[in-house]
Amino acid sequence: MKRCRLVSVAYALAFLLACAGAASAQQRTDGGPITVGILLLNKPFITEFAGPLDVYHHVPAEKINVFIVSDTDKEQVTYEGMPFRANYTIANAPKIDVLVVPSGAGSLDADQKNAPVINWIKRAAGEAKFITSHCQGAFLLGKAGLLDDKNATTFPTNTGDLQKQYPSCRVHGDRRVVIDGNLITSPGGLASYEASLYVVEQLFGREQAMTIASALVFGPSNIEASISPQ
Repeated sequence: MKRCRLVSVAYALAFLLACAGAASAQQRTDGGPITVGILLLNKPFITEFAGPLDVYHHVPAEKINVFIVSDTDKEQVTYEGMPFRANYTIANAPKIDVLVVPSGAGSLDADQKNAPVINWIKRAAGEAKFITSHCQGAFLLGKAGLLDDKNATTFPTNTGDLQKQYPSCRVHGDRRVVIDGNLITSPGGLASYEASLYVVEQLFGREQAMTIASALVFGPSNIEASISPQ
């Protein structure tokens, strides 16, 4: 999969990952901030997790705690070569209110065979208020049984494979954001921002979502499509 990247994205992402590290120091208590756990496995694609990370970090810090989860505490690299280290592993991650499953180089094969990760996704999803995936991350949700009898989407060229692999799932290849209860999926890229804005609206209200969309320089039509997906 070929992707165009801008250098500025890497700089911004490095800053956001540092912020995520600081946020992980907070302790969750009843009535405390909403927790957002972003699962990053080996060689994740930047756009698929930078969008959600960017959107959620625009929510006031006292309302939200965003962190990275992986299956290792060792330093890893994104598909594009940028190093990162998770805040938590699947063995010690706290309870997650918003589970984010982006895609990466192994989403279509190796990651689906990673039984500890798939089992963790299933457990984390069982406690989450919202379960989200972007691009090929939908395949991991499917492997965890979370797409059974659900509506979902994935990267445009993979919709046929997702439908074949999980036949009870109703796959929509023509939608930028697909919502089925607390399951929100997107084909990735810029649509990962839109899906994340929808979650922000559900958790914190339309005004907060609109404020963040404006801060991210979404035009009026983009904002409406993001916050009120059809």
